[in-house]
Amino acid sequence: MILLGRSLAVNLIPAFQETLEVISRRAGRPLHALLVTDGRDRPVLQVVDGDGVIRRALPADDLIRDLLYMRGRLEPTVRGHLQDGVSGDEHHATRALVACLKSRAVLSAMQRLVSALLIP
Repeated sequence: MILLGRSLAVNLIPAFQETLEVISRRAGRPLHALLVTDGRDRPVLQVVDGDGVIRRALPADDLIRDLLYMRGRLEPTVRGHLQDGVSGDEHHATRALVACLKSRAVLSAMQRLVSALLIP
């Protein structure tokens, strides 16, 4: 389960970066997301506008929480996909991770967060 959780986190951050950049570009407010580390070597996603100004810094653990958790608990659909992922071989686990990333819960959470970032 830990391996699946880490794989999900490693894939979730780049998926969010790509989503933010594509949607912001289409909205006419291009943003770029850079994964950097903070002073304590924790991953942080910096959201930068077209002028190179850092608009927001999102710690990776906060981003993961915002996209996968609901009221402090792992979102039920996400939990279901992760539990399903441990019940088979590596290929089955990979399919479960993809299903998790494409789930309505995760995509809706991404939409809310991207919308909030687009507000000047």
